[in-house]
Amino acid sequence: MRTVGFIPSKLNSERVPLKNIKDLGGIPLINYTVCTLNKVAAVDEIVIFASEPSICDYVQHGLKYKFIQRPACLDTQEATIQDIIREFLKRDSADTVVLMHCTSPFLKSATIADCVEKVNSGRYESAFTANEIKKFCWFKGNPLNYSLSKPTPRTQDIAPVIVEQSSLYVFKREVFEKTGQRISDRPYVKAIDHFEGHDIDTPEDFRVAELIVNTGMFELS
Repeated sequence: MRTVGFIPSKLNSERVPLKNIKDLGGIPLINYTVCTLNKVAAVDEIVIFASEPSICDYVQHGLKYKFIQRPACLDTQEATIQDIIREFLKRDSADTVVLMHCTSPFLKSATIADCVEKVNSGRYESAFTANEIKKFCWFKGNPLNYSLSKPTPRTQDIAPVIVEQSSLYVFKREVFEKTGQRISDRPYVKAIDHFEGHDIDTPEDFRVAELIVNTGMFELS
């Protein structure tokens, strides 16, 4: 059984220019992901999947990974994550895929290891990280996790809304080949806090990440 850390990446992005190689605490962002995956013993190999080989110039010396070049058409806004995964699986023989984006620099290696163990053990076919929100939530104009016809519950008593954290997905090759999805019908949901799950999607998100690093709340080691 071969478990591969899969990092789809590109030099540029729409909302945060050059996001994946932008310095966070003086270190290009992609290093946080590569370094964390290097700490997960169950990951046999780490692959950066990008169209530009020059992205490797921003990875710190000594980190273990390999580069697989992907078609430039997968860098467009029209390309979906399914398109990228499908192309990757044509080029790599991974049995278990540990899909990790560069946008969550504070994700812990122990979190990744737990998700990998749950999938490789056979107990689950897929796993992903999520945030649990215990607040009064609405969806399409209606309350989602409480009722207006009943007394308002305490927030600690309401059912949490589960939000995919969108940075880490672990799944079996056959799951994607059968369904075209990275989440199976029986996934393991790994709840993480908002600090660990902080995702960089906008310039404001990046500024928050800089504050976290610059105040010493997180240090890449």
